[in-house]
Amino acid sequence: MKRLLQLTAISLGALSAASPLAATAEGQQSGDLFHRMTQVNAHLRSYKADLHADVALKTFPYLSPSLDGNVYYKQPDKQAVVFDTVPALAAQFKKVYPRLEPPSQWPSLYSMSTLGDQNGITTFRLVPRKHGRVQHLDVRTDDSTATIKSMTWTYEDGGYVTFDETLQKQNNNYLIKTMNGHVELPAYKADVVLAYSNYKLNVPVSDSVFSEK
Repeated sequence: MKRLLQLTAISLGALSAASPLAATAEGQQSGDLFHRMTQVNAHLRSYKADLHADVALKTFPYLSPSLDGNVYYKQPDKQAVVFDTVPALAAQFKKVYPRLEPPSQWPSLYSMSTLGDQNGITTFRLVPRKHGRVQHLDVRTDDSTATIKSMTWTYEDGGYVTFDETLQKQNNNYLIKTMNGHVELPAYKADVVLAYSNYKLNVPVSDSVFSEK
């Protein structure tokens, strides 16, 4: 009996070590979902796409600019957006452009937990391991496809940024089609609509694209 208890404890420990989520029935289910999330677009090495952004400022100067540019991705986690507009306006928008690391990177960057599963949508809560401006990030994931439906960043100053996204499928990859968001920060409030098109997959992307200008 003692030997059996020891083996059981070892097995449970191995399960806990293999997943950043709790080794319970609910934790096992969300752990399986998280593993599937890390496999989405597994063969996507890079892409370039056109990006159109409509921004409606809810604070002074109450402008509604439209921006066009390109968005880039390169494995494992490089992302960049380059706008064809005046640098000052592009720099302001880049501060709130939604950037989320691939799920495979989450365990090293965040403490992870689940807030539950409702109507086929599981919500993961990500708390940054390194203290900074973001208090936590909630990511809502479709259980059936293991793809992200929406995400909300909550900041230490009480502000938040939230985006819902719709996806398109191309060559068995799930790619963002549109994102609708709201920015509610102490000095910046805006509604944002992003439209992605003309994806070019697994194309050469220079590392210089990802350097801050």
